[in-house]
Amino acid sequence: MKPRIPFFLLLATALFTNVLALASLREDVKPLVDAACMACHNGVAIAPLDMAKLGYDLTDSDTYHSWERIYERIVRGEMPPAGIPLPGDEIVDKALSSLKSALTEQNLKQRNGKRVPLRRLTQLEYAYTLHDLLGISERDSLELSSTLPAEAATIGFNTIAANQGISALHVKSYLEVANKALDKVLLYGSPPPSVTHEIDYSKSDYLAFAAYGKILGFGIVKRLSDAYVAFFDGGSTYMFHSATEGYQVPHAGWYKVSVDVYPYQAKSPVTLTVYRGRKAGIVASLDDLIGVFDLTSPQVAEVTTYLVPGDLIGVSVADLQAPPGPYVDYYHPDRNVMFYKGEGIAFKSLSFEGPLYETWPPTGTQQLLKGMAFDEEGQVILTKEPYEHVVEIVDEFATRAFRRPLRDGEAEMYASLAEPLIAENRPFLDAVRLPLRAILSAPTFLYLSSDETTDEQYILATRLSYFLWRSMPDDELIELAAAGKLSDPDVLTSQVERLLDDPKAQRFIKDFAGQAFRLYELKATTPDAGLYPEYDDRLGQAIGQETEMFLAELVEENHCVDKLVDADFTFVNRRLAEHYGFNGVEGQQMRRVAIPEDSPRGGLITQASVHKVTANGTITSPVPRGNYVLENILGTPVPPPPPGIAGLEPDTRGTTTIREMLTAHRNEPVCAGCHQTIDPPGFALESFDPIGGFRDKYRISGPKYEYEGAFYPGPYQQGPEVDPSGVTSQGKSFADIKEYKDVLKLQVDQIARHFVTQLFAFATGAEVQFADQDKVEYVLERVAADEYPVRNMIHEVVQSDLFTMR
Repeated sequence: MKPRIPFFLLLATALFTNVLALASLREDVKPLVDAACMACHNGVAIAPLDMAKLGYDLTDSDTYHSWERIYERIVRGEMPPAGIPLPGDEIVDKALSSLKSALTEQNLKQRNGKRVPLRRLTQLEYAYTLHDLLGISERDSLELSSTLPAEAATIGFNTIAANQGISALHVKSYLEVANKALDKVLLYGSPPPSVTHEIDYSKSDYLAFAAYGKILGFGIVKRLSDAYVAFFDGGSTYMFHSATEGYQVPHAGWYKVSVDVYPYQAKSPVTLTVYRGRKAGIVASLDDLIGVFDLTSPQVAEVTTYLVPGDLIGVSVADLQAPPGPYVDYYHPDRNVMFYKGEGIAFKSLSFEGPLYETWPPTGTQQLLKGMAFDEEGQVILTKEPYEHVVEIVDEFATRAFRRPLRDGEAEMYASLAEPLIAENRPFLDAVRLPLRAILSAPTFLYLSSDETTDEQYILATRLSYFLWRSMPDDELIELAAAGKLSDPDVLTSQVERLLDDPKAQRFIKDFAGQAFRLYELKATTPDAGLYPEYDDRLGQAIGQETEMFLAELVEENHCVDKLVDADFTFVNRRLAEHYGFNGVEGQQMRRVAIPEDSPRGGLITQASVHKVTANGTITSPVPRGNYVLENILGTPVPPPPPGIAGLEPDTRGTTTIREMLTAHRNEPVCAGCHQTIDPPGFALESFDPIGGFRDKYRISGPKYEYEGAFYPGPYQQGPEVDPSGVTSQGKSFADIKEYKDVLKLQVDQIARHFVTQLFAFATGAEVQFADQDKVEYVLERVAADEYPVRNMIHEVVQSDLFTMR
């Protein structure tokens, strides 16, 4: 028996070892600090970090993060600033080597052998998993999961396990969602009848009242013998929606919606829009644009969409200007809509066909109740003892839900929940619901690797699938895991290719773009209608699609990551092309186009989505836009302002430019250091307004006018000129956005480094920490010779030890 060492001796030894380590670190690093840092970081107001008071005890969290940031800024060449030379290589190399070693050692101690804490499915992953597991509609699964508690985001991602947490509210919500999801899949009996309902607008009493006979018209609709005409979207969406004609969706399901229309007095294509929405009191909320059509001749426009009771469909026109002058004038009939000669759309009818089913019971129901039979009326037929059916269903379902083989007795443990109901002769579907609901709220389902004994192959299959599909692995991945083949590099490469080529990879594109590039914030602000009257739902939809399709193209065609900064192509439809000033683009279909040589567009940072999420709908500021470039493109965010430093509020009157205000702000020494980094990219992006339009001058609100005692905003006016020039903190000057892109491309190594870091965080559920950086650098070395192609980077991330590390 070995003698036990007293605890106080162990503690004393640890403290003595730590003291020696601190002394060694201080001895190695202090010469560099004295030579290159103390001139500014000495406790006066020149720089906020006081290195005279900064200790060397890396067990202190604040101290650790300060030294981590110091190390990174020196390695990137950001510090010391221009004009302050570094000391000799021997001093620098010794200091950085010692600091790197100490930071890495402390980081590994903090992790205690585990890189990724237990990671729970996000709302979106839960939704897609319900969709793939149960076969319910994507819309149903997304709406159900939206009732779960909101996710917290860290470094822009809600996948970071360390900040997810779980509460009693989560557990209650998971049970409720599971119940509602099972309601949608445990279907039996005769299917809801599929019927066609037609709204004949020529016979509409509602529109007849609105049109007020053939003379007036209220400026909204004009009555014809076979239709009603809308000339502008100033209420037509709300005039022609299905609820005004008394139609209610009877059952949830897929419906074919048909609109019989023709252009009226049109000399060019006129645009039909189709919206899905819901009634909110007496008002219709129509904000889900599901169809856009350019009309040059009579057409029956069709859209197939998933509808639930309470939904309504609204149809309208777009891009047409309101008729001038009063629309209802008893004394001047020539001013009435009845005699208006402008372009419009004549609406003849709106019809619904559905609900539509390929099979009955639905495929998801038949898959869930595998081994059971159904009679001609869709009733469940038991072919063995009820409990045997439950065990068979649970075994199949839980294996798929848990993404691994079941343990001995695991199926029976869940199946036993149905036994009391079976003993009471309750309906079979009520009995089988209990174990299914328990599975859908079990930790093994909710967490991606909740069992430490799970085979690494199944963990790899799960991590890969949730990375690129945002959902559970399919049969092929599970079969490869069962055969122990998935970790083979060649097999893994072929599986990454297969997953990326599958339509489900669009989920990865959408979710990654939504978080990494903040596309989920597109609807967070509503542009000022007086300043930006050209903004509408179609433009808002197109600018989001542009960025998603652009990122998908980078992945599909393996473009280099510098395309985030500049590219000679993008994706537009006619509406977005007009916004960007591109000629020759017709139709509402998004498609790849070459960017004209004289255009400032090209790359993510010139896309309207970025400009909208970095503005508040009324004005822009270089600060949030500069921060976007630093944080979301380069991965080099500046720290938040010190306490007591107020933010800037741009002058909406246009009498003082934001550049003038920032110049005064930078006169404060404590502000200057950060703003010389933040402001330049923000200045370059000032060429774009809050909806992404290119501008030479700012827009300012015009004078208000009075009408019958009420005041209304007048047309916007041109304000001061935009100055998009600047000088970066590295001393690189630029005159406009084109020149700034050239400057930014010089940092392609850092752009690639950040992109890889984002992929790792998004895929694994853990931030890339200091101890992980060498593995990130190895990934970069593997793709640097080819200039960092995006698809190759995804492959290298998946092949990395960091991807599989728990």
